[in-house]
Amino acid sequence: MRRELETMDKIITENLISLDVPLADKAAVIDAIADILAADGRLADRELYIKDVYAREEMVPTGIGNLIAIPHARSAGVLASALVYVRLAAPIAWSGEEQARYIFGIAVPEDNADNLHLKILSSVAKKLLDDKIRHLIEEAQSKQEILEALLT
Repeated sequence: MRRELETMDKIITENLISLDVPLADKAAVIDAIADILAADGRLADRELYIKDVYAREEMVPTGIGNLIAIPHARSAGVLASALVYVRLAAPIAWSGEEQARYIFGIAVPEDNADNLHLKILSSVAKKLLDDKIRHLIEEAQSKQEILEALLT
C-alpha cells in the first residue's frame, strides 16, 4: 500500500489540479486536461493524447454518476503518468443524460506494461466510494485539500 501512495504522490500534484473552472462542454474539458498535462511536461504529443481519450470515450463513456467523469487513455503521446483533477464551476453534459462537474483525467504512457492506468482508476474509484472523501473533493477550497483527500 505504501508503494501505491508514493506512486500517487508523483502522479498528482498541485500543478495538476484546477478548481471551479468555467468550461462549457466535454471537448473544452478534455482540451483543458491536455493543456494542464502539457504545461506540466507530461505530454510528448498533445493531439495524440486527445485523440486517444476520445477513442476511449467511444468504447465506453467515462461518466460514472454523481457528476463524476474519469476520462482516461494509455497513449504514445504521454511522457509521464498523471492524474488531473478539474472541478468545474457548473455541471456540463458528459454523455447522453449523464452530467459531470468533478473530472479526473488519467494519462499513462502507451508502453506501460503494468497497467498503471487501471491501478490509478481503481484507486480513484475506491476513494470516491467514501462519502467523506467525495465531499472533500467536491467542496475543498484549496488544491492542498484535494491532494490530502486523494493521498490519504
